[in-house]
Amino acid sequence: MESGSGPRRAGGGEAEPAGPGPRIAVIGCGQIADAHLHEARRAGATVAAVCDTSAHLAEQAAARFEVPTWFTDPDALLEQVRPDVVHVTTPPASHLPLARRALAAGAHVYVEKPLTVDAAEADRLAEAARAAGRLVCAGHNLLFDPVIRRLRALLAAGALGEVVHVDAMMGYDLAGPFGALLMADAEHWIHRLPGGLAQNNLSHPLSLVLPLLGGGDPDVRAVGRRLRPQRCGDARDLFLDELRVLLEGPRATATVTFSCRVRPTQLALTVHGTARGAVVSLDARTLRLVEGSKLPGPFQKVDWARRDAVAAGRELLERAGDLLGARLHYFEGMKGLFAAFYAAVRGERPPPIPLDDARAVARVMDRIFTQTQAQPRAAAAPAREVAP
Repeated sequence: MESGSGPRRAGGGEAEPAGPGPRIAVIGCGQIADAHLHEARRAGATVAAVCDTSAHLAEQAAARFEVPTWFTDPDALLEQVRPDVVHVTTPPASHLPLARRALAAGAHVYVEKPLTVDAAEADRLAEAARAAGRLVCAGHNLLFDPVIRRLRALLAAGALGEVVHVDAMMGYDLAGPFGALLMADAEHWIHRLPGGLAQNNLSHPLSLVLPLLGGGDPDVRAVGRRLRPQRCGDARDLFLDELRVLLEGPRATATVTFSCRVRPTQLALTVHGTARGAVVSLDARTLRLVEGSKLPGPFQKVDWARRDAVAAGRELLERAGDLLGARLHYFEGMKGLFAAFYAAVRGERPPPIPLDDARAVARVMDRIFTQTQAQPRAAAAPAREVAP
C-alpha cells in the first residue's frame, strides 16, 4: 500500500465503546473486510481504524461501520493508532510485507487466506513472528464453523473410529458475485496468483482435511483442467477451473476437488471411518452420521434409508431452530476464530491455528500448483459461434 497520508476522521457515527477485547485495525477494505469488521466486534474487539490505498474504500468502510479513523498509509496507522491486532485483508501478494510491518510495530496479526503466495513466504512470516514475539493467525476460519466443530468433537471422541479416507468437494460459481468480478477484469489480482482462482480458495478444504491424515507432509498428486470456453484472449482464459488432488498421509488418504462446473456450489466433506462415516455440508451446516444397517437382505436397504432419513430430519429441525433463534450467521466460524485468537493474544489459550499448520497448507498448495502448471494444458471447450 502507498504511504504519505495521515489519519482521516470518519463521518456518520461514533466509535464503538472500548470493550474487553483488543483494539484492532483492518488493512484492506475490499469485500472480505466487511465480514472482518462485523465479526471482530461480535468477538469483542474494538475497531480503532481501517486502511486502504483507495481513500474512497477506506472512508466508506469507516462510515458504514462507524470506525473513528481511516488511513491510506499503513505505517501512519501503525504509528498513530498502535493497535493490539492488525487484520490483513489485502490481496495475497501484500500479505507478507504488511504482516511484517505490523509485527515490527508490536501488533499481533491475523492474515486472510491464503496466508502467503507460497511456502517460502510463509516461512519468512513465521520467522518474523518469532523475532517480534507476536502471534500470527491464518484465516482458516472454517475450522471454527459450528458444523466442523461438531465433526472435530465426534472425531476426538472416537465416534467414527479411525479415519480411513476423506472426500472434500468445493464448487465455485464463476457467475457469482466474486466470480463475475474476476471474469470481468483481466487485471484482477486473482489472475496474478501462481495457482489462479483455485489458490485463493483451496486453503479452505486443505485446512479441513490435512489434520485428518495422521501428521507430516502428505504425498500429493494433482491434476488440473481448463474446461470453460476460451473467449477473452487474456489472463481470464488461463486459470484452471478444475483441480483434482489425491493426498496420502501416514494413516489416511483424502481427495480434494475444486470445480467451477459442479452444482450446487457447496463445500462438502465425507469422512470414512472404521466405525461409521459422516457427511458434512458447510453450506447447509448439516452433519449426518452414516450408521449403515445390520438387518438381512432387502430389509437392510429399507433400514439404512430410514436411518439416513431420521438423521436428515434431525438436522432439519436443528437448523430450523437455529433460524428461529437467529443463530445462522454466515461467518460464524470467522467470529469463533477471532474470539479464540484474541484469547491467545491475551495469553488465555494456545494459538487457535498453529502457524506450523498454516505452513503445511502452504507447502501442499505449492506442490499442487507445481504439478498442475507442469502438465500440458487441457483443451478447453471451443467458444460457440454466434450466428449473424
